[in-house]
Amino acid sequence: MILKIALDLPGDGTYLRIARRIGHTLMQDLGVVPQDITDTEFIIGELCTNVVRHARTMTDSRYTVTLEYHADRVAIIVEDKGIGFSERDISTVGSVRPDRDGSDRLGGFGLDLIRLMADHIEFRRSEPHGATVVAEKTLHFNSPDEARQAEELADRPGGEVRVSTS
Repeated sequence: MILKIALDLPGDGTYLRIARRIGHTLMQDLGVVPQDITDTEFIIGELCTNVVRHARTMTDSRYTVTLEYHADRVAIIVEDKGIGFSERDISTVGSVRPDRDGSDRLGGFGLDLIRLMADHIEFRRSEPHGATVVAEKTLHFNSPDEARQAEELADRPGGEVRVSTS
């Protein structure tokens, strides 16, 4: 593993943009192709937005975003302490659902788009309550040299960064 970054974020979406930018900046520095960077930013944004919209957090209204960078892929792990769900509970694409302001909206498009962009997605219940979603995206590099550099970084002892907002 090259680097693991864990962000402990408030459930109101305040730092969503920052989570996306951290992912963007590191992948850009590694020489990842622009399309993979854009896809990963979208995946981070959608998974975090789903927590803010749907988790109904049981304890403090916080969630964790972990980005694990490997030589060939990035894993995006989003864990909340909300009511939890199973994949069969997800409403169908284009169905009407209540929005945060009480109005109705069409929804359900985000997870289908994530499924198109990610190479793997997994939903798990968290104990004692909540949900964890893991999405993995294969990374492609701008050049063979940048791919080789990523492999060299992955062969070293990986770094870990934990950030918590107050």
